[in-house]
Amino acid sequence: MKENQVTFQLLLGIQSVKQNAKELETIYRQHASAVYRFAWGLCGNQDEAEDLVSETFVRLLIRAPRIRTRTALAYLLAIARNTYLTRLRKTAREVPMADKEFSAPESSPVQWLDQRARLELTLRELHKLPEGDRTALLLRVDHNLPYDDIASTLGISVGAAKVRVHRARARLSSVVKSQGD
Repeated sequence: MKENQVTFQLLLGIQSVKQNAKELETIYRQHASAVYRFAWGLCGNQDEAEDLVSETFVRLLIRAPRIRTRTALAYLLAIARNTYLTRLRKTAREVPMADKEFSAPESSPVQWLDQRARLELTLRELHKLPEGDRTALLLRVDHNLPYDDIASTLGISVGAAKVRVHRARARLSSVVKSQGD
């Protein structure tokens, strides 16, 4: 049995906090870092990403018996995305605080500055992508989900998922290449 199938069966078995705390802990340990990376990719803010992860697992605990996704990770990422979109609608008028500084790498200062500039450019452009394209790209690249799981998570067709990933990759690639020239 594959790990995702085992995890999904654990998800289906969650019925009460007292009886199944160990199963929830297992799911958390297996997928929390992936959900965090996805949440950070969506919002670009460490604190908000941590809040999204927490809320994702709380919602999992509340709604576990109604799971309809084939893999636990896809289900968790769908919860995180929906939570993010709900927050985005609620906070549309708020002004975000500046991102925290990145820690200095051990390469030369010139290389470090170049890499940092490219990373900042890529992250800026990632956050400029339409939400659907950005989400599809993150699901594919960061979480290596197949297109049918991406389509299921986003509620679109497999073809539309492929188009969104391609569009996002093409836009990021063209911006980063044009900046490097």
